[in-house]
Amino acid sequence: MASLSAQHQAIADFLSEHALALAQAASLQLPDRPAGSSEAALLEEIRSHCQPLADALLMNSVSLIEAHLEHVRHEPGPSPARDEQLRQQLNALRQALSQRLTIMHYNLTLPYFYAGQEVLSKPAAMVEAPTQSALANDAPLVEAAREYLMHLLAGRRTEALAGIRQALRAGTNVRDIYLHIFMPVQREIGQLWHQGKVDVAQEHYCTAATELAIATLHAYLMAAPRNGRRLVAATLSGDLHVMPLRIVSDFLESDGWDAYFLGASTPAASVWQAVVAHRAELLVVSASMSHHVGRVRELLALRPDACADTCVLVGGAPFNADPQLWQAVGADAWAPDAMSAITEAKRLFSGKTRRGVLV
Repeated sequence: MASLSAQHQAIADFLSEHALALAQAASLQLPDRPAGSSEAALLEEIRSHCQPLADALLMNSVSLIEAHLEHVRHEPGPSPARDEQLRQQLNALRQALSQRLTIMHYNLTLPYFYAGQEVLSKPAAMVEAPTQSALANDAPLVEAAREYLMHLLAGRRTEALAGIRQALRAGTNVRDIYLHIFMPVQREIGQLWHQGKVDVAQEHYCTAATELAIATLHAYLMAAPRNGRRLVAATLSGDLHVMPLRIVSDFLESDGWDAYFLGASTPAASVWQAVVAHRAELLVVSASMSHHVGRVRELLALRPDACADTCVLVGGAPFNADPQLWQAVGADAWAPDAMSAITEAKRLFSGKTRRGVLV
């Protein structure tokens, strides 16, 4: 009998190869059709459930299908009717699989379908963005953070950046600006977007302004002595949410690393080429959403022999939701935040040689 991982691989391959046919079969079993939805749009939505299900099976992580459904239930907006649509789609997809898989393989998919149904059985309010502000009254630098956010929401980028420079002149540590201004403000903006209080244009403006602010602080981080080690940092193809990775990369630079930051949506082959070209000892990869995790797994499966000794540190929301997921993708470590990334990097390289020196 094939091992459990081999069976999961076989099911995942089937889902990936036959996603359209499964969507077509499932659509025929739906009791209701969404009003105003075209046949093509319906098929594409059902098909979109197949890859997260395949990834969840491959990595033995129900959190991947849960995260996928929590995301799509908010498109175009959470409602009991929307949840019912998704429940019907999952049931229809499960029925389509029951007619095409062996009983053993079909049974292996059931925990993932049940987990998805459990997510959709909860009122949408329970999985929406938290209503509590990310800028708590007792948080460090909260007044500076609120002023920064106020200027950004008003479209006053110059004034927002001036406030950051003022915090520096007042002696505020650069890391504290990242931790207590940039990061909570970005979380707050994300919450405001989920609540419909800011639109996409405002969210993009605020994010771009903070990216500029981060770039202006980069030189201050380079004051730390270099440790002689190099890293490459990237998100993979299709993943455009790069700011958390940028912060991790900057924090590691502040701890002495030389970082080669590739940014967003980088093809896997280009990532490994950069690792080889820059003789990086550490590769840092972020996945912002559940459907990006499969690309991380594929990247590490394609590791060239020249990078056999390169350590891989992963992070991002899917890994935070499932703290064992980093092992399933084949990484060497996982860090939930920037400060933890420094700790993990030190752990990974404790006692390892660097250019002939024992550290």
